Amino acid sequence: MAEQKYYTSSSPQVSVTRCGGDLVINTGMENAVTVSGAGVEVQEAVDNLTISANGDLKLVLPTAASLRVEYAGSDLVIRNLNGDLSLDTARGDVVLAGVGYAKVNVIHGDISVKNGNGPLSIQTLHGDAALRRVADVAVGVIHGDLSVQVVNGRVDLNESYGDVSLRSVSGDVSISQCARDVNLRNLGGRTAVQNVKGDIRLVGGLSATEHTFAAAGDIIVRWPADAPLNLSATAPQIVNRLLLDKELTVDHTLTGRLGDGETTATFTAGGRIVLKEEQMVSSRWEDESEGSFAFGFDFADLGEQIGRQVNEQIARITSGFETKFGPEYGDKMAEKAARKAEEAARKAEQAAERIRQRAERQGARYTSGCGRPAAPPPPPRPKASADEQIKILKMVEQGIISPDEAATLLEALER
Repeated sequence: MAEQKYYTSSSPQVSVTRCGGDLVINTGMENAVTVSGAGVEVQEAVDNLTISANGDLKLVLPTAASLRVEYAGSDLVIRNLNGDLSLDTARGDVVLAGVGYAKVNVIHGDISVKNGNGPLSIQTLHGDAALRRVADVAVGVIHGDLSVQVVNGRVDLNESYGDVSLRSVSGDVSISQCARDVNLRNLGGRTAVQNVKGDIRLVGGLSATEHTFAAAGDIIVRWPADAPLNLSATAPQIVNRLLLDKELTVDHTLTGRLGDGETTATFTAGGRIVLKEEQMVSSRWEDESEGSFAFGFDFADLGEQIGRQVNEQIARITSGFETKFGPEYGDKMAEKAARKAEEAARKAEQAAERIRQRAERQGARYTSGCGRPAAPPPPPRPKASADEQIKILKMVEQGIISPDEAATLLEALER
């Protein structure tokens, strides 16, 4: 069929009863519906079009049009539609970009949604879902993985057979059942996560209300040290690295609080519950075995050492610049490098002080797990040899890492 144009109002009703191939729908500035495809039939009424196609179909609609797609036999793409969208069945993948209210019944492939301007409802999804910058989200059943980032609203999930990842949700979160793992970060409303067969991982604080989490596996919590929390954790094994006030353990249940606030969280796990301060460095420095790095450095004057070693390198390198490019260029490079060296030394000294303070706090605590006395801390290691102390400095000297990278490494060692 050659391209046909049907003039309408700014908000017509458009129905696609069947599309045997790919269906691509865009919007335009005209008050008209443009139709092109293979084996297309169009029924026209007052401000209402009913369209079917045996093969691929392309439509251009007014932005305020309302659209219903009853059946899409392959992939479906819809962009920048402000009117209501209803999708009954899609056999392939679905891409929605810049749409308003969207109600979906069944998708047999995957779905990707970006920049949604209205609530999104999905009854049954057989593939994966990737949702970015959307409003309210409601999912009945999803058989694949669900990834949601930046939600200006709430997320309601009834049943998931894959992994679930939610990040930056401003409203409430409700998960009734998940067969695998749940990962949560930066949640702003009330949270209720129940019947998780795998693990739950929570990073960041929660709002000042009540929250519940229950998993058959482990629950790993990385909590900001300055965020208030009223805690109740129940599990066969509890590893607590938070400095709780009024800490009490009775019958595999740990209770305690951080600061003064109305944030209350209840954690129940069939495996372990691990509570620790939120990781502040890049995750690539993390030791997933829950152990710690075992480096033999003496941090007492490491910042000064880094500054001295880098300054020696500056003197050697800038001397070469002066020979090749003249003294003015050499002075500029020396000044720039000196600023880098001072910053690296400052960061190293700050890292060493944080390590010392953390060691003092940990040394004051002799309980762990479910409140059972822990073994006393191991005796301090002998002071590192001179070769060990300057190992990281030689990496700077040899050009393997920059001064800023050296400072980052020092901060990572405290974990």
